[in-house]
Amino acid sequence: MALSVLSPAFERSKKLAIEKSSNAILKLVPELRPTSREQATDRLFYSIVGAILSLGLLGLLGINILLENDAVRVRELKIEAIMVNEEREEALRQVALLSTSESLAERALSLGMIPSSSPTFLDISIPFAPEQEKVVKAKP
Repeated sequence: MALSVLSPAFERSKKLAIEKSSNAILKLVPELRPTSREQATDRLFYSIVGAILSLGLLGLLGINILLENDAVRVRELKIEAIMVNEEREEALRQVALLSTSESLAERALSLGMIPSSSPTFLDISIPFAPEQEKVVKAKP
């Protein structure tokens, strides 16, 4: 039902298209070949584009080389940091061994110190008055 309503419009559009196409004038188009001047400007354009691309590639190559050099330096510094850390840990182990009470006692004896048979401790938590002074004499 809807198509039958539109059929007169289709007929009219066909007739208009036929009339307009019969009125069109066809022309021959000359062959489009560039002149020598246009070829020169095309060559110049391609040369400029090629130079820009070449410079861009060279710039990228330079940046890549610099980044690789920095990566090598970073790798060397990481290895150096690991070595310094290992040396630090070894020094801390040696300090821990030398600061044990047994090694301190052995070194004190080797220096000629003698162990105390009656140790005396200082109590610094209570302030003392001058009249409460105690004199502790060491036994020879």
